Amino acid sequence: MKKNAGKDKAGNGLIKNLSKRSGLEAKWTRTAVIATVCAVIIFTTIASIVVSMLYFGSVRNRVEEIQNTSVKDYFALYSGSDREFNSAASDFVTSFSNADSVRLTVISASGKPIADTSGIIPENTDSMNDYSNALSSDSGKGEWKGYNENSEHVMCMTYAIKNDNGSVVGYVRYVTSLSKIDWKIAEIVLLITLLVLTVAVLIFSFNKSFIRSMIVPVNELNETAKSIAEGNFDIHIDYKGDDEIGQLYSSIENMSHELSRTDKLKNEFITTVSHELRTPLTAIKGWGETIMDLGVNNPSLIKNGVQVIIKESERLSDLVEELLDFSKFQSNEFTLRTQTIDVLAELDETAFTFKEHALRDSIELTCSIPDVPAIAVADPARIRQVFVNVIGNALKYTGEGGKVEILANIVDGVLIIFVRDDGCGIAKKDLPHVKEKFYKANDTVHGNGIGLAVADEIIKLHGGDLEIKSAEGEGTIVRITIPLADTTAQDRRDENE
Repeated sequence: MKKNAGKDKAGNGLIKNLSKRSGLEAKWTRTAVIATVCAVIIFTTIASIVVSMLYFGSVRNRVEEIQNTSVKDYFALYSGSDREFNSAASDFVTSFSNADSVRLTVISASGKPIADTSGIIPENTDSMNDYSNALSSDSGKGEWKGYNENSEHVMCMTYAIKNDNGSVVGYVRYVTSLSKIDWKIAEIVLLITLLVLTVAVLIFSFNKSFIRSMIVPVNELNETAKSIAEGNFDIHIDYKGDDEIGQLYSSIENMSHELSRTDKLKNEFITTVSHELRTPLTAIKGWGETIMDLGVNNPSLIKNGVQVIIKESERLSDLVEELLDFSKFQSNEFTLRTQTIDVLAELDETAFTFKEHALRDSIELTCSIPDVPAIAVADPARIRQVFVNVIGNALKYTGEGGKVEILANIVDGVLIIFVRDDGCGIAKKDLPHVKEKFYKANDTVHGNGIGLAVADEIIKLHGGDLEIKSAEGEGTIVRITIPLADTTAQDRRDENE
């Protein structure tokens, strides 16, 4: 019993799962079926009306032809007394050649039936709606379709008979059965309906097959998206086709690979930052404990320890600032505090601060800049931050005995700065990614992988560009361009003042 219950539960789960997977298909199927049924009904109704009008029109034309070719000319010979008209009516009814399909009744001008091809003359015209219509019509014609006393579908048409003077001398009434025509119309409408249904079923089948071909990859994309949401970025989607679905597959797969790479870089960044934090904190803690143990007995050692603590604290502060800047960039909250500055003066001061660093590491640092101001509307702190990062990286990746050159020039209102080193260089595969967040091309040198990304964003915010050219083992060249302010207008204003 429990096994059966388990099977039922599993079966219900499968059905539920299938219904979920085919929900879009089910909605389309319901909509398509309703639309198809409505279309078939509308088309069949229109076809039925059109076919009926055509067939009923052919009956009407046939009666019109009989009326126009024989009746009018026949009764024109008997336009005298009632006796002559009655005699003519009797002769006409007797000689009527279409009596097998059309019942003919001749009615006098006073409204009394006087002859009938069936041999049974109606007593009056009270039930003849077509006759009443002919009396009230200016054309002297009347028509009525409906069911007679025998429940037979008939068409009745009455025409006034006029003499040469235009006076009405009587009426001719035609009654023809529509039963066979109704069957014919039904057959044609049924045939049209079957044809429409066949076409509709074929279209429905083709569309359903097409919808399934869309739903299957959509379901696969859904499962892939769920897998990515769960953190599984190592996926491969096998879809053969260059349509929109194929492009979507390719985009999602590329997104997955990009997320995988970003996740890897993020993990590496966390590891790097943890290491970057641990090193100064260890030094600060170690020297703090040492100072506590020494007391005031060794002033020289205490001084060195305090210097180390200050230096490592500054290093921590710089790291935190970089992290804060990066966070602001990511959330689009980064703002510049611009003012009119001399960019070359900022570059010269930054280069000077690295002189001691370069001497300590036996690196030749040269700075060759023009002896003219380079005025720009910029954030001095951020511009200096860029220079510190670029020059610092050049010194960091240049070995003992190496050389770092800083060159600058002004061309067409744009300041161009080159920072060139003959250090280890950057591998070709790493070069396109060095300005990306968290990316580190060389794991042997300490760094958090965000300094260059922040520097690149700062230069972009100033309307400039930061380009890197490098070859592994040959060194690196960083090219920075910063548009300068138009000082001509300002000089003119100063002269006028």
